[in-house]
Amino acid sequence: MRELNKDEIKELGTIWLSIKTGQAKNQQDKAKAINFWNRVAGTTFSPSSSCQSCLGVVFYGTEGLYKEYYP
Repeated sequence: MRELNKDEIKELGTIWLSIKTGQAKNQQDKAKAINFWNRVAGTTFSPSSSCQSCLGVVFYGTEGLYKEYYP
């Protein structure tokens, strides 16, 4: 995983707050989280995906980054 820049770290904090319960507050927040993960991890998940495995990768990956950058 590459290092995040300052803008990405700020975006990570915002995204995590919208998905930290394990469920995005709305479709737009879910798409933002997926698009963010695609960008930083190099994945190609569809922003409208309902694949539980894919969404789990996004959630746990984002959680790991959040714990790394917001200790």
